Amino acid sequence: MRLKKVDLNNILEHLALYHDDFCEIANNLLYKKDKKVVQDIVQEMYIRLYEQVHDGKLETQQLIINNKPHFGIIKRTIKRIIQETANKENRIPKDENAIIKNIVEEEEFEIEEFNNKVLDILNGMYWFDRKLFTLYVKQFNSIRKLAKETRLGHVTVYNTIKRAKKNIKKKLYEK
Repeated sequence: MRLKKVDLNNILEHLALYHDDFCEIANNLLYKKDKKVVQDIVQEMYIRLYEQVHDGKLETQQLIINNKPHFGIIKRTIKRIIQETANKENRIPKDENAIIKNIVEEEEFEIEEFNNKVLDILNGMYWFDRKLFTLYVKQFNSIRKLAKETRLGHVTVYNTIKRAKKNIKKKLYEK
């Protein structure tokens, strides 16, 4: 079936000829592959494009070029629908502020607990390694600057920082 002139009345019929292509685009953009969700997204795309053409926001000639749909517009519309759907699903109702507060408090507690573990590990290290690592983390964040300030070779500073990081990681993950 080939439509000679595409206008507002038969734009959906013309787009429906490429339904499988639109489903494939939606399926490729989705993280979870679900045929029902893909179909819903494509149906929503039809509605949005029809409304845009009907409202004059999009010209038929922009959407249909040489009797084929403009796949850039199609893909952009499908992406927006997927993003909006994801945003709606991830929203937290305003009346759940207590839950959010609990989550933040738990995260703060976990961060504090993690910091205490790192401090315990640091306290168990050789004093030179502990001092260089502490200076590196808290003050300098640059091996060259730390080496210059402490008048140590940058290779010495690098190896000490590397060894300290390795020891911290090892002891954190063995517990």
